[in-house]
Amino acid sequence: MDYNKRIGDVDVAWEEHGSGPETLCLVHGFTGARVDFEDHLQGLAGPRRVVAADHRGHGESTNFGTAEAYSLDILAEDLLAFVDSVSEVPVDILGHSMGGMVVLRAVLRRPEVFRSLILMDTAAESLGGVGLPPGLDRLARTQGLLAMNRKMPPLPESVRMREIYGDEWFEENQEYRLMHMDPEAFIALFPEVFGGPSLLDRLGEISVPTTVLVGSQDAPFMAPSRNLAEGIPNARLEQIEGAWHSPQRTHPEIWRKVLDAHLMRRP
Repeated sequence: MDYNKRIGDVDVAWEEHGSGPETLCLVHGFTGARVDFEDHLQGLAGPRRVVAADHRGHGESTNFGTAEAYSLDILAEDLLAFVDSVSEVPVDILGHSMGGMVVLRAVLRRPEVFRSLILMDTAAESLGGVGLPPGLDRLARTQGLLAMNRKMPPLPESVRMREIYGDEWFEENQEYRLMHMDPEAFIALFPEVFGGPSLLDRLGEISVPTTVLVGSQDAPFMAPSRNLAEGIPNARLEQIEGAWHSPQRTHPEIWRKVLDAHLMRRP
């Protein structure tokens, strides 16, 4: 069921499936939306409650139209407020890409909110970026994110998703995510996602059961994933062979097995 909840200055679009004493929260990445998990929301629910929300500036949540409204720290505060408002704590949580960066910041602020972590294709360190490529901010503001994206060469994962889901689905998915995203969120968050400050020296503070999950073809996140698994006490590293950045889309059965194993292992 879909909902809209006012949390601070944000109207958060979110949904829930299933019921039960335990909650699994799914947190999407940069330029994404909660629809990134649409294939799994029903299947993961049943013995547990599953919730997923759109970050501010993404999906159907509030677009502020100003870069000052966006940072990873702000998104982490939104996430904590959202979890507090919709669920008993602690919760299990999966953070994908930027969503994992947000989850890391949230768990370091309030570890008692989380029962376990799944950090998927994400990082606690800079990915080597130095900011927006020249002119990309102007292109995003004047032509929009969808037009900007169409000027870029397709990624291998995009080609594979076209093969799996078909051209019509792929185009509709791209249009939904990119036309709903605030260009100012893209401009403000891009430097933090690709070149933000390191949290590696704080990973030892995380004490909840953690699985680090990465696709074997997701080259920018391979070394950061190993660093996450080495830095978080007793974390497990799971690699999905042949997968890129979104294994829940391209390798759904294996992805689901990793999640189920994680949820069965933790207390």
